[in-house]
Amino acid sequence: MERIEEARRAVTSHDVARQAGVSRSTVSNILNGKGERYPDATHQRVLAAATALDYRPSLAGRSLKSGRSDTIVVLLPNTTFGSNLQDAVDQVVESTGPRAGNVVVRFASETPKATRDAVLALRPLALVDLGVLSPEDRDYLEDRGTIITPRRPLTSTLDGGIAELQADALLAKGPKPLWFAAIADQRDDLYGPYRLAGLREYCAQHGIPEPRQVNVPIDAPGGAAAIRQILAEGAPVGVACYNDDVALALLAGARDLGLRVPEEIAIIGVDNTRVGQLWSPQLSSVDTSFRELISGIASDLRARLDGQIAPPIPTPKFRLVAGGTH
Repeated sequence: MERIEEARRAVTSHDVARQAGVSRSTVSNILNGKGERYPDATHQRVLAAATALDYRPSLAGRSLKSGRSDTIVVLLPNTTFGSNLQDAVDQVVESTGPRAGNVVVRFASETPKATRDAVLALRPLALVDLGVLSPEDRDYLEDRGTIITPRRPLTSTLDGGIAELQADALLAKGPKPLWFAAIADQRDDLYGPYRLAGLREYCAQHGIPEPRQVNVPIDAPGGAAAIRQILAEGAPVGVACYNDDVALALLAGARDLGLRVPEEIAIIGVDNTRVGQLWSPQLSSVDTSFRELISGIASDLRARLDGQIAPPIPTPKFRLVAGGTH
């Protein structure tokens, strides 16, 4: 029974120190990256003992000592994201693996204060802000010891120029009415209004009728209902979509209604997701360089956690990926 209880007990740094024949402070320093003054042989003994005992440092203990946890928070607007969100989280996890205990995805709360309080309650090591915090909110959290990346808000950066790319492509084969297809969702849409405003500005500058908006559920029946609304006054029509998910719902609706794409309805998405490229004809989409942006953010975060200066995060360069839907 005593052996069973001992096996169930969590391994501590004292156990590692005893097996390696060193002090607990030596174990702590080496496993926390502060063991420069120790010889290689001591490093090897400590690491071998920790591996043999399957020792896992207590994140709670570290938190009590430093006043913050080993958690990195990825803060997102309370809106709908496509598969790029998973790519973003994967890159943050991969980039900060040796430096963080875990990565937590947190959606914004109903008010800025509630969001700030929720972040502070986690006592994060760092925060990746993907378009939620105002400059004042960022200052508030940084004053309380939270590292925030990127250093400037992303909202406009993630949307500048998308509407122009979509409109130019939709009108390249001749004039037609333009629509903006938003996502039908109960959550807030942080980016859609920017894209609709950009499309309206484009139409005003080019002397063409103001675009109309349709809200699209992400399913084939919802896509078909939206298509009927769009084509109520005839074809051809061009549709600038909020993202690839919306575009695919419209394409599914057009397929079910027996419509010709792009002859009767031209459709362009945003994000250039992998699933969009599996449709036939291949979905036309705007690539937002999201992966490159997140890679830059991850590099910036890694450097700041190491106390180094990172190069500036690159501004996304949007481009149209021409498929067969426009």
